[in-house]
Amino acid sequence: MNKRFLTILFLLAVLTIGASLWLVHQAATLESKLHSIDKTTQCRRLLELSLPRVQAEAERLISEERAKLGKAPDLSAPFYPMPQGGMADFNRGFFLQAPLDLRPMVPQGQESFQEELGTAGAITNTLRRKADVASAPVHDPSDPVQAIDTRTHAPVFGIYQIRESDPTKPLQLTGDPSPFFSWYYKDWLIHMRQVPTTQGNAAEGFVIDVPTLAAHLLPHVAPELLAPEIGLPRADEVPNLSPLPLVLRSGDKVNLTDSGQRETALRETINAVWAVSLLSIVIIVLLLIFFARMERRRSDFVSAVTHELRTPLTTFSLYTEMLQNGSVPPEKIHDYHETLHRESARLSHLVENVLSFAKLSRGKVRGRQDTGSCTDLLEPVFQRLGERLKQAGFQYTVTRDNRLKLLTLRTDLISVEQILYNLADNAIKYCEKAKCTRQAPAVTISLLQTHRHLHIRFADNGPGMATREQAHLFQPFSRSAKAERGRKPGVGLGLALSRDLARSIGGDLSLERSDEHGCTFLLTLPLGD
Repeated sequence: MNKRFLTILFLLAVLTIGASLWLVHQAATLESKLHSIDKTTQCRRLLELSLPRVQAEAERLISEERAKLGKAPDLSAPFYPMPQGGMADFNRGFFLQAPLDLRPMVPQGQESFQEELGTAGAITNTLRRKADVASAPVHDPSDPVQAIDTRTHAPVFGIYQIRESDPTKPLQLTGDPSPFFSWYYKDWLIHMRQVPTTQGNAAEGFVIDVPTLAAHLLPHVAPELLAPEIGLPRADEVPNLSPLPLVLRSGDKVNLTDSGQRETALRETINAVWAVSLLSIVIIVLLLIFFARMERRRSDFVSAVTHELRTPLTTFSLYTEMLQNGSVPPEKIHDYHETLHRESARLSHLVENVLSFAKLSRGKVRGRQDTGSCTDLLEPVFQRLGERLKQAGFQYTVTRDNRLKLLTLRTDLISVEQILYNLADNAIKYCEKAKCTRQAPAVTISLLQTHRHLHIRFADNGPGMATREQAHLFQPFSRSAKAERGRKPGVGLGLALSRDLARSIGGDLSLERSDEHGCTFLLTLPLGD
């Protein structure tokens, strides 16, 4: 694993962790965002559902009040009479603004309302203007920005026409009044109509108390809206009620009957996002740890293999040079040959293990299948294994059931022999005479038949291994503490390779027992049909 690959892996890990953290942040704020969107959407929907009901109620109330004024005012009366039926509680007062009168007329008993109108210059001036032109702007004499006549460039304080300026002549109706229309200024809401007279257009109508009218209309708003408002438009609002220029606002509180279900579903979704994000971070961290361990194992493996190769090569170089120069005494030549043969066998075994492990790592398995009687197939393997152990000074015993001759075994004998040789090498490596339990080193192999498998137990009388080392026993390049301290030969590949070989041919290899009396490995092989 080169540095470039590690750099790319690190950058990918950083990007993935960054994306996961960003996703976690989005999940943390998602609930508030969705709640706000949902609240806005529901408020808009409930507002649309409420508008027709509120408009219908407003039209009903205003129509009843308009009906009290009749078809047209009685201009021949000496005073402005109170309309039949009195006034509704949301009506601040009726008025009639004649063209030549400076102040509007109101029914008897509304003198305070008349004084209030008299002091509201913007209202009285605009009543005259809108009596002629309904779309005329509101005119406030106290406003420094006044309407300007584009021809004379002089301030305009009234836009109304006087047809007859003699106040002694009786005021008479000259046509039908116009439909009612509404306009507002500050907190004044006026509902009026244009009345044509001999002196010009008069203005007749009434002033609406907005808070009182809103109290009548709010019960018709959807009950799910907890804080609705009805009022005059603000600077940035457009009226949404008719026939009055009022605004129905949904408020910022809404009660949804399914809010609990919504929150539950949303919370489950957010929890899933949290879980996925955290899981991705954990996976990335574990991958980094895994690759770091793999890199360390690769380095250890290269170092161990290099050391294992250097030792026999050094022996070959030295011994062959001494034999070539004739510097070896004749009686020692045989010993030198045996040493060279032993080192070559160890080197061959090491290379075979490494190549086999590489093939299995790439998913390649031997396709060879040996079929025959259990005894006939395994007997040559046990003989060669016995010779290897006896040369190392081991007592060797094989126990078998004669009924195994009747069973058919279908397996790869080369793989089986390699597994047993790896177990034997480990026994030779760790089971020295001085360290065995009160006796010479020994290996016992026993064969046992189960329903569809053949069990081969490989037992030695070595010192065993610590419990903490058993968990990593079959991991590649894993070596025991005794091997490290005693500088035992090997690269920690034998048992890992043996288990992979056993599984590649349909069997398995496991540690059955390990204590101060030795270790027992169980090799399981499938029987033939």
